[in-house]
Amino acid sequence: MQLVLFIVIVTFTPLSCEVQSESISDTLEKLTYLKKECKDNLKTKLVERCAESPFLTQLVEVDVSKCKYKCGEEHDNGRIRGTSGQYFKLKDGTPCGLDKVCIDGFYN
Repeated sequence: MQLVLFIVIVTFTPLSCEVQSESISDTLEKLTYLKKECKDNLKTKLVERCAESPFLTQLVEVDVSKCKYKCGEEHDNGRIRGTSGQYFKLKDGTPCGLDKVCIDGFYN
């Protein structure tokens, strides 16, 4: 059993080290209505939430205007390309526009 687990870990470890194609920082920088400290705090919290999952460890996408973010994995090692992910609702009260906040996955 331990050998099987070791083989799985060794097989997928190089895939998890691939470079992301789009920067989350660039996405968050477009949120001009938020102060820098708020953007940094939002990014930190979302990265931490994604890191809690054993399979979807990377923050892949943030769509604040739709009150959602995506945790997942994107791989491209030259031979194999793969993408996996899951969308989650932003926490209630998250700013999602000028004078708007997310409530139950929607902006109000």
